[in-house]
Amino acid sequence: MDRVTAEPEIPALDRTAGPLPMSGAQRALYLVELLHPGTPMYNITVAVRLAGPLDVPRLRGAVAHVVARHEALRTTFVPSADPPFEPVQRVGDLGVDLPVAELDSDGDAAALQRAQTWADEPFDLARGPLLRTRLLKTAPGRHLFVVTMHQLVSDGPSLQVFFDDLARAYAGEPGARPLDVQFADYAAWQRARPVDAEQLGWWRERLDGVPTVLRLPADKPRPAVAGPHGGTHRRTLPAEVMTPALTLARQLRVTPFVLMLTAYATFLSRLAGVRQVLVGVPVSARDRVELESLIGFFATTLPVLVEAPADRSFADLCRSVQDELLDVLSHSDVTMEQLAQELAPERDPGHAPLVQTFFSFEPEPVVSPRLAGLEATAVDLPPAGAKVDLDMQIFRAAASGDDFDLTLTYRTDLFEADTVARMADDFQRLLVAAVAEPKAAIGSLPAPAVPRTRSVAAPPQLRLDLPASSHAGLEQQLAGIWREVLDRADIGLDDNFFDLGGTSFALVTVHTLIGARTGARTSLVSLLEFPTIAALARHLSGEPRTEPAAPEPAGPARAARLRERRNRLQQRRPGADR
Repeated sequence: MDRVTAEPEIPALDRTAGPLPMSGAQRALYLVELLHPGTPMYNITVAVRLAGPLDVPRLRGAVAHVVARHEALRTTFVPSADPPFEPVQRVGDLGVDLPVAELDSDGDAAALQRAQTWADEPFDLARGPLLRTRLLKTAPGRHLFVVTMHQLVSDGPSLQVFFDDLARAYAGEPGARPLDVQFADYAAWQRARPVDAEQLGWWRERLDGVPTVLRLPADKPRPAVAGPHGGTHRRTLPAEVMTPALTLARQLRVTPFVLMLTAYATFLSRLAGVRQVLVGVPVSARDRVELESLIGFFATTLPVLVEAPADRSFADLCRSVQDELLDVLSHSDVTMEQLAQELAPERDPGHAPLVQTFFSFEPEPVVSPRLAGLEATAVDLPPAGAKVDLDMQIFRAAASGDDFDLTLTYRTDLFEADTVARMADDFQRLLVAAVAEPKAAIGSLPAPAVPRTRSVAAPPQLRLDLPASSHAGLEQQLAGIWREVLDRADIGLDDNFFDLGGTSFALVTVHTLIGARTGARTSLVSLLEFPTIAALARHLSGEPRTEPAAPEPAGPARAARLRERRNRLQQRRPGADR
């Protein structure tokens, strides 16, 4: 969803003046990569079937031209050497190869399977390059061109920019006008902008009292720390389903995105048995003309609140969601990362903050590639990783016709494949019924077949039950690190890091200092799993977990700590770096 505005020019950075900062969205994504290194969760891959006489050296040269044109494709990411170890980006002279392989077995399915294997290979963020191009010869005059980028340097529109520039270079067209800015210039400009206090206040008021955890029925207990492992369910929403839906959107004067988002939120509401649903939707930050032809990570995700009481009609809910979405877009200078920090929901590493389900819809195919003298057809290859509990993506299958591809990505540590397949069935059934009777109450729409009673309670968390004095020295070292990073003296051994005002970014600093000052080595995820000094000291000492611990009750003391944290965050200087 795009906004284009006219503002003062983005200044060009002096590339020799020091480290190049990440954008806010890049910084948040880099943290996720630190938590779950070596996963393909944020790989973006498109495979293009090419039919015709392909000139491989010319294609290789075209790829090199695009890489030279866009700094983002020559960028790597490393933490700085000094506290607070802020991650930075480096632009180099990285080359991108185009190896050619031949298919060992026949068939399109075998080719796509090979491409999926390539798509799921992780990137080395520090060494790069964060773009991979490969070519698979499937038959005489037929190839599969596979392009994979890491989301730190790309987003959905960037794919089309890549293929547009590639097409011009392959065709030998005159060189395009030099880019006005590069992504690093935008990142520095974006990070220097102060937080909009008025917009932040709107979000705080809008989400006040709204549940920030959507408890969907799951097949497995929710783990203490959410993992990156995901599965995908794919199907076609045929024209006989989508054509009436698109027609209804025009009749209601809402966008197709809004109508499909409303159907998805209604489905989630019925599935979870709740009235209010927060759904994360992608919002483009390409709000300036000079950014439209630039490859980079300009996307953010913002929560859309859908109020879905059972007696409300689907048509009325569509109009309400359109109004809500317009409000969200008019307050989109605040990022999801800022919302998670400023609204200070109770942190639980078992699920994503604020929203646990995403939705995206595109009325056009993912990309429309073209290469001179060739027939080019794109195939989207989602990565084998889950960012949230449930993520629905709907894209038009081809430039002509109303068939759409639906992909449901889900956490495999929560759901079985057959459960998600039934969810897709339920969604399609609800969509068809809602479009057929848009004035009917949503409570009368077909109920999900997955019973809400399937939700499995999480097992009791375990704790280390050893005398604190056994680790007194390590505890004191950890307490000193916490005091330094959190800038407060009142650190208790059983205080939760996040209740004391800690953020995920501050946790990265703690993790680095622990290794430097204590010599202990542990994963960043373990700091989420053991968020108190006492538990972390025992974990770092290698002691096993021994007995279940009763969860901390949501009593007055914990509520007071959360209120104090919220007040402290709200009193910070506007625009301060968090």
